[in-house]
Amino acid sequence: MATSIVRTEWFNLLNGNEENLRPLLSRIPAHELRSRPLLALLLGLCYISTDFQRLLKTRYFMIAVRSAQENPTDHAAIDLALIRATEATAYRLLGSPELGLAPARHAVRALESIALEDRSKIPHLPRVYCQAGITLYYGGDVDAALETFGMGLAEMAVAAQPASAFGNLSMLAGIHALEGRLPEAKSHVKYARTAVWSSEQRNSYTGTFYGVAEVILALEKFDAASARGRLNAMAHDRRTIEHWTAIARVEALIHLMEGTPGRALAKIDTFSELRGPEGRSRAVRADLSGTRALLQLALGNPLAAEAILRDDLAESPRGRINQARVELCLDRTGSALTALRSITNAHLPARLAAEAAALEAAVMLRISAKPRALGIIDHLGELLRSTQMLLPLALLPAHDHSRVVTALRKAGYAEVLDGSPVRSVLTTSTTGTPLTQRELTVLETFRTVPTVTEVAARLSVSSNTVKSHLRSVYRKFGVSKREDAIAVAISRHLFVDPD
Repeated sequence: MATSIVRTEWFNLLNGNEENLRPLLSRIPAHELRSRPLLALLLGLCYISTDFQRLLKTRYFMIAVRSAQENPTDHAAIDLALIRATEATAYRLLGSPELGLAPARHAVRALESIALEDRSKIPHLPRVYCQAGITLYYGGDVDAALETFGMGLAEMAVAAQPASAFGNLSMLAGIHALEGRLPEAKSHVKYARTAVWSSEQRNSYTGTFYGVAEVILALEKFDAASARGRLNAMAHDRRTIEHWTAIARVEALIHLMEGTPGRALAKIDTFSELRGPEGRSRAVRADLSGTRALLQLALGNPLAAEAILRDDLAESPRGRINQARVELCLDRTGSALTALRSITNAHLPARLAAEAAALEAAVMLRISAKPRALGIIDHLGELLRSTQMLLPLALLPAHDHSRVVTALRKAGYAEVLDGSPVRSVLTTSTTGTPLTQRELTVLETFRTVPTVTEVAARLSVSSNTVKSHLRSVYRKFGVSKREDAIAVAISRHLFVDPD
């Protein structure tokens, strides 16, 4: 009886009734919970919002996982879908979404196999799709997650509770915005604003990713005030909401736009501390490493950004792009280009593709490789035009931003930039010991003369003198390659660009 009630009233039971449910469910003997995964998961969820007993959730989530794994085939499609979705959700809430991928996929297959006449037996069926999709998303299978959210949203046409599909719409809007597909994000946000859905849905936990989409769309217009207003409208408990890293990342972007990166760093640290051990876990540190590094760059601390990535960065295309940005801010153009070329064949979402293209354009414009620079500027321009993004340009160092924007205008992409106050949110490093005039002369000569012997002959000095000056330049600039040293000098406007 209890399981039947939970099956049909799951989401209503969790709608502010945790205080009443806890004592009732806690009376259920442990051996009964071990055969009823839905009840075990529900009890675990009831402990999430408690101040001093929150850790008990882990115990009940583990019981739910073990229960769901016992005799998984001895159930009808409806129960199997709920059991697998429960297992997937429990793994996710335990901080191991990758372990929830298989049960989430099984849950989706079971959901799709439910006969049409039986689907009404789960009034909130779209929400089950949503929970499976969230696990797929956090487990790293973004394409499968988007497909699952699409199924859940479509289910509203036949669902007993159509409004229960909002979570799917919210996740679709937010993921499209985060991934850089702004036309799709705008379409979903527009639908989410209609009278079909309530303001309570838009501002609650279910609408978190809808709120994230609204924030990103405002930031793409460089409208920090609107982005801040939308963030403040979100009603959630930062201690317990599972989407907290997404919230932390977009809030950091707002602070960057507002010119307060120091506050953002402090808030991320506070946010992480609120989450306890989870906030200090390696997975979370890796997830937030790019944001922390970006904030350090905005504060003018590229070496601190480098240290963050060295300690916390996870190997991934996103990580390589973050690394390339830091290398560029340290004037190591060769290293930045190496990082970018390592992901040449990677399948990148639109936002990462645009960030990578913007960084590569900045590198090429520094070293004045005209044909390649023109090609990458054209690539970047088309990416920005088709996706309607501008934030990738804001994440370039100030001097590089100016050069890339100028190059885009010259290449025929002025309409992409017009009407928006696009600007860099990063500072340009100008630290370091200045070069002597002789060192600068030697370095500038290397721009057109390829060998030490030829430079020595051009300047009427010995080869040893040229080598000595070059070593001094490397030491002052903190680089080890001639190309990097030349790029540093260009970025600091130490000699006139031959263009």
